[in-house]
Amino acid sequence: MWLLPSLVLLVGMSAWGARVYPDLPGTVPQHIGPSGVDAWARKSVGSAFVPVFLYIGTTVLIAGSAFAVARTGPEDELPSDARTGAVKRPASRASAARQARAVLVLNAALGAGLLPLCAVQWRITRTAEVGWWPFPVFLALLVAGFVPVFVAARWDRLEKRRTTR
Repeated sequence: MWLLPSLVLLVGMSAWGARVYPDLPGTVPQHIGPSGVDAWARKSVGSAFVPVFLYIGTTVLIAGSAFAVARTGPEDELPSDARTGAVKRPASRASAARQARAVLVLNAALGAGLLPLCAVQWRITRTAEVGWWPFPVFLALLVAGFVPVFVAARWDRLEKRRTTR
């Protein structure tokens, strides 16, 4: 269920790209530098859909990580002599679920942060100018996505302290 926002973003991003693809100019932005677009690529599915492919890869990696975290045996289910400290385990099943949800929220924030890149990538007029707003919007959404990860990690540490006393 927590993967749903990322999937909605992915489908929406793909539909948006498919809708504008026929109208794109013969070249699309390949690299955006401080002064705007400074490299161009011939229009192709590979060059035009870079944000979508990037987000697909990120979503697969982060969803796999969230699944692995949720499936990790927590410390409170291990015998006390089996706790080596070599593996950073969640304190409990609830903590593992909280951490898995937090990384999925981070992925959704990353997907939302890629939308400004899509707006630049999929402009139907060829112009090197890029406004000031895409990078700060991306950074703000990325930072906001890390907040639940830090909160979940902090709750896990507090939970471990309570159980070890």
